[in-house]
Amino acid sequence: MKKSIPALVILVLLNSLSAYGSIDFDEYFIDKTMRIDYYQTGDSDELTITIDQIYKQGSWAGNPDKTIQTVENGSECVKIYSVATNELIYSRCLSSIYSEYKTTIPAKRNVKKTYLESALVPYPKKPVYFVFEERDRQNFLYPVFREKIDPADPNIIKDKPNKNDKFEKILDNGDPHNKVDMAFIAEGYTEGEWEKFVKDVNRYAEVLFTVEPFKSSKDKFNIYAVFRPSSDRGVDEPREGLFRNTVLSAAYNALALDRYLLVDDLKAMHDVASSVPYDFLIVLANTSRYGGGGIYNNYTIFTSDNNRSESIFLHEFGHGFGGLADEYYGATVSYDEFYAPGVEPLEANITALLDPNNVKWKNLLTPGIPVPTPWGKEETEALQAERQENSRKIREDIARLEKEGESEENIGKIRSEFSARNKEIDRKIREIREKYQEMYKGKIGVFEGAGYSSKGLYRSEVVGGVSSGTRYGYGLVSEDAIRKVIEHFSD
Repeated sequence: MKKSIPALVILVLLNSLSAYGSIDFDEYFIDKTMRIDYYQTGDSDELTITIDQIYKQGSWAGNPDKTIQTVENGSECVKIYSVATNELIYSRCLSSIYSEYKTTIPAKRNVKKTYLESALVPYPKKPVYFVFEERDRQNFLYPVFREKIDPADPNIIKDKPNKNDKFEKILDNGDPHNKVDMAFIAEGYTEGEWEKFVKDVNRYAEVLFTVEPFKSSKDKFNIYAVFRPSSDRGVDEPREGLFRNTVLSAAYNALALDRYLLVDDLKAMHDVASSVPYDFLIVLANTSRYGGGGIYNNYTIFTSDNNRSESIFLHEFGHGFGGLADEYYGATVSYDEFYAPGVEPLEANITALLDPNNVKWKNLLTPGIPVPTPWGKEETEALQAERQENSRKIREDIARLEKEGESEENIGKIRSEFSARNKEIDRKIREIREKYQEMYKGKIGVFEGAGYSSKGLYRSEVVGGVSSGTRYGYGLVSEDAIRKVIEHFSD
């Protein structure tokens, strides 16, 4: 494992209390944005940070009264300290594609990869320390990197936004300092598709405000549509051998998972977004294929024209904006033990239930509900195992019969019998699920199965909210977490 930096550890410990104090914005910052592009290179055991370029950009979008993030979430934290006073004056915790990559099998085999990230901070008046911290498997933050930055450095890039980029304000509720500023960025829209892009952004903005807590907080948001045309329509599909020339180089098959869509050129993403003030970025990919991704306090991406795009948007935005965990556990993922056993996850909507008397969402629990809450999991999983065994056996039987020259008529009868057995199993599973869904409808409990794990992690509702793939709401526990984010960035 990497070693921490002793001097920096002392600095962080001395200033840990400042995270809960107030900072005089005008004493330390001007109303501009400093963008710090940096590279993360590493595997599961070691991480190296290298600063690439630093930019001076337009007005600071964040809330000047809340420069310190107090919500404990994210796999990494970016912090800014005053060189003169060693005081913590800005922090933002986030996640990155590297933080996901390091949990994969290639990373555990010490295959190193490099990813570019960008940190946006209010522009300092005087020299500062840029500090990068990473969480260990116990979720403790450790300093990995520190670099002194002089805001007067003549090498800081001061390019103006590309004058050929287009943008339109979709929702205007006032001063960016007191609102949550969101920018939709076009990916894979060609020169003649500006109107389609604006129409798409309006559509998904409307979708967002149909669910809580966004619905009741609409007046706290500003929304922008920012457009730079791509040469080709769509995004890269590596497994299909399809590669398109697009602005952000978005591609499926991230971390070797075909449905996982991410941006490969984050520098271009932030270049395009610089036309407007933004706290959060949403990349809208111009394709009908299923897919997307959401990385906490980093960006969200989804596709424009799939029949499930509205659900995908809300699901991925739950990750990117609210820092929510996936509440499912049966789908194929690329991670190898994403959550450490016996460690309470930071995400608000799942728990390891280390203390059943003090559940993470204790204040929202339905009175009298059992903890943990039975929901037919064992019965359902036993039936699913039986179904899988039936499928395995029928494949073997048919292969043997075909090899022995059995007639197609007899093989067809065997297939029909097999299909009938599986239909009966599916009926039983459906009955169990419907029984418990009706029993716990509208109730908050502690249901085992979440965060890609069948055992040891729990969700709050028998059928999860958006993090399980529906478009009808996030659920009370997730709503509470999202509301805290909205309050941090708005007045």
